Amino acid sequence: MKKLYLSDLHIGDGTLKDDFKFDSDLVELISSSKEKRFSEIIIVGDGLELLTSEFVKSRGLLTFEELLKEIDESILEVIERKHEEVFKAFRDFTERGRLIYVVGNHDSLLLFNNRLRTRLKEMLGEAGKVEIVPYYLDREFNTIALHGNQYDIVNRFFRDRKSGQLLQPFGDYLARFMMKNFDNCLLRTELPEQAIRDYQNIHPTLDVFEWFDYIRRFYDVDSDLQEEWSRQFFLLLKSNEAERWIDANWPVLKVIEGLFVNKHGGMKLGSLMVRLVMAFRKFKKTDNLYRQGRRLLGAEGKKGFHKAMNNEYFLMYGDTAPPVVPGELKGVIMGHNHRHVLRMISSNGEEKFYANTGTWKPVVEIIDDDPRNGFARRIELGYITIEMISNEFLVQSKHIKMLSGLRLSEDTIEMNSEGSVPHEIELRV
Repeated sequence: MKKLYLSDLHIGDGTLKDDFKFDSDLVELISSSKEKRFSEIIIVGDGLELLTSEFVKSRGLLTFEELLKEIDESILEVIERKHEEVFKAFRDFTERGRLIYVVGNHDSLLLFNNRLRTRLKEMLGEAGKVEIVPYYLDREFNTIALHGNQYDIVNRFFRDRKSGQLLQPFGDYLARFMMKNFDNCLLRTELPEQAIRDYQNIHPTLDVFEWFDYIRRFYDVDSDLQEEWSRQFFLLLKSNEAERWIDANWPVLKVIEGLFVNKHGGMKLGSLMVRLVMAFRKFKKTDNLYRQGRRLLGAEGKKGFHKAMNNEYFLMYGDTAPPVVPGELKGVIMGHNHRHVLRMISSNGEEKFYANTGTWKPVVEIIDDDPRNGFARRIELGYITIEMISNEFLVQSKHIKMLSGLRLSEDTIEMNSEGSVPHEIELRV
C-alpha cells in the first residue's frame, strides 16, 4: 500500500491568476500510479484556485454568505476546460484507486456548498472513489493530512465576537478586496505579463513592499504601486470585515487602532511594526506549521497536543477538532506555506515524521534575503509518498526544481536554461 500526497496545485481558470502550467508533469505523475503502486492520491488543500477566479472577482465584495449563495458549478467547469488532461488523468486513476481531496483556504467554498462538492466528484472520478473532506485522518497509517491554514491567523476562519457568525479568513477578503481595487492599477502599468503574474506569488506576503520598490526601479514604472497598494490597504482596514477580524483576534488593538489607521502617518507606523515582526520571525527561522506538527505528534507533551487541537482552529469543520488522542499519530502531512519539508520527530522515544508537500505554484522571493539583489522565481514540483514495508514507514519527499524562467538582478536579466533537477529525501520510521 503506497500513497501519494500533493498540495497547493492552485489549478485555475486560465486567467492571469492561474499559474498552473505543469499539466503534462502532473498527468505523467498520475499516469505512473500503476507502475509506482499508488493506491491513494491525497490532495492536501488548494488543489483548485477558486478564491482568485474570475467568477469570484466578478462578484465584487459580496459578503461571504452572499458569495456562497451566488456560487455555482460553472466555477469548476471553466477550470476543467482549461486543464482537461489533468482531470482526465484523475478520472483514469480512480478506476483502480481512491482520490482524497482535502479542502484548503483557496478552495474553501467547497466546504459550504454541496452542489460544488458533488460536481467536483463527478469531474474527478468514479462514483464512490472520490472524497472531499476538511482533513484526512488515515486510520491505516495513523497519519493526518490537513492543509495548515487552520494555524495561520490571517488565513483561518473566525467567529464574530458579537453575533457568533462564522466569517471568512481575513486573507481571503484581502485577496478579493485587492482584486477589485488594486489589480486594475497594476494592469495599467507597462509591466510585462510575467511581472504582473509575479505580484500574487510574492513570498512571504510582506515582501510585496520590497517587490514594488524593486520593479519601480528595474522597469522604471511611472506609477507608485507601493503608495497605491498602501492606500487601498488603508481603506481595507477601515472596512467592517477588517474591524470584525481585529476585534475577534486582537481586541486590545481596538484601543490603539488610531495608531495604525489614520491619515497622519499611522499607516506607515503600522507597516513598520509589521516589518519588524516579519524580520524577527525570519531571524528566528520559525516555521509555525512544523511546530504545530510537533504538537500534534506529542513532541511537546499533552499540553502542546491540546493547544494544536484547540477547537478554534477547526471552526469551519463544525467547531470540532479531528478525533485524535495524544500519542496516536505517527505522521502529519500539511501544505499551505509552499515550503517543501520532511523531518523526523522524536516523541516519547518513538520516531515520527512531519512532512510538507510544498507547492506546484511559482514562488517569488528575495534573492539571498537582500532586496538589492532583486527577486527570483522558484518552481519546485513537490510531492510526498508513504508506504508501509514490514511494519516500517518509508516516507519519501520528492521535488523537481524547474530551471526555466527569469532570474532578476539589478543590472542584468539571466535566462536560465530549460531543464529540471530532481531532489529526493527519504525517511524510514
